[in-house]
Amino acid sequence: MSKTVVVLGGGMSGIATAHKLLKHTAPKLKGLKVILVSASSHFYMNIAAVRGVIPGEIPDKDLFYPIEPGFAKYPRESFEFVVGSATALDPAGNTVKVRAGDGGAEERTIAYDQLVIATGSSLATDLPFKTIGSYERTIEEWHKLQNRIKAAKSVVIAGAGPTGVETMGELAYKYGTTKKLTLIIDGEHALPSLMPSVAKTAEAELTKMKVELLRKVRVDAVEELGGDNGGTKLTLSDGKTLVADVFLPLYGVRPNSSFVPAHLLDAGGCVKVEPSLRVAGCENVWAVGDVNNLEFKTAMRAESQTVHLHPNLEAVLLGRGQQALAAYKPGTTTMMMVPVGKKKGTGQIGSFKAFSFMVNFFKGKTLLVEKAPAIVDGKSLFQNKI
Repeated sequence: MSKTVVVLGGGMSGIATAHKLLKHTAPKLKGLKVILVSASSHFYMNIAAVRGVIPGEIPDKDLFYPIEPGFAKYPRESFEFVVGSATALDPAGNTVKVRAGDGGAEERTIAYDQLVIATGSSLATDLPFKTIGSYERTIEEWHKLQNRIKAAKSVVIAGAGPTGVETMGELAYKYGTTKKLTLIIDGEHALPSLMPSVAKTAEAELTKMKVELLRKVRVDAVEELGGDNGGTKLTLSDGKTLVADVFLPLYGVRPNSSFVPAHLLDAGGCVKVEPSLRVAGCENVWAVGDVNNLEFKTAMRAESQTVHLHPNLEAVLLGRGQQALAAYKPGTTTMMMVPVGKKKGTGQIGSFKAFSFMVNFFKGKTLLVEKAPAIVDGKSLFQNKI
């Protein structure tokens, strides 16, 4: 009897799950069909966006990879690639509605036997540091942002988590002596989820590169200025104001779960899952990566979940029973590397601060762009084979 697995999401977790099913499960299950649904036709290696946002640093071809060619090696009847966004999920009817393009009128209902939600997350401010819809829309906004940064005399970043610190480090390395750069920190230190010593190292590197750090303030109001000069006026919580040519609000991540029924979501909009990675209350729906409510959202933890998901999903497809489902154990050890510019960095490995040379060697030198082709082609993730 044929089975259809629909995988929602063209990021790392979705692509890897589709490849694993086609490579490892399809030979064991005659008639298996995998439908991969992605809002974008291209995989976005957005880990490198913090450097790529600077014009000329990383070519588009190293950030955006077409997804469909990576699946050409599988039988045509076993795989279908759908470019569109999920708009509604009906767990009772085992269907999901998908709309083509960026809000187009064409909508399709796809039936499934098993469904994997791997739609990831977005910045709350919709900056193109993650996919913001179709490839065409994402890259158009990406180029606009690159051009604005190139022309700017001043850049302000609000949000001093890893993305904000890494982006400011890249901007400072390139423009520290030619542009006015300001990092707004809502608290005593940057990188609040890491040890104070890690934050102090990052701040020291930014200060060396002429970045102004504003502590214990947040942006309360944003006003886009018209006229020939344009820019953005920021009103801070201490009553002071700033005017920036480019303002980057790099804070607030939201799960891409608007199509999921509310009773399957937690208060933050994340999909509730059981230890098996199956969606709570559903027999044949799974959620993996940033969209679920299991653990702190990083690429490495999304990879761990993706690797764990496949044996459980395969067990169900092959009818092995509930006893075959293994429980995923969320990571408890802090693992974070934060490059600060092209040559420096800091981070935390367990209770230890990472040496700058380690961060540069493992992440900062290339920001892992060399890993993208293997992910799209179904050969490996960051650390594991597919």
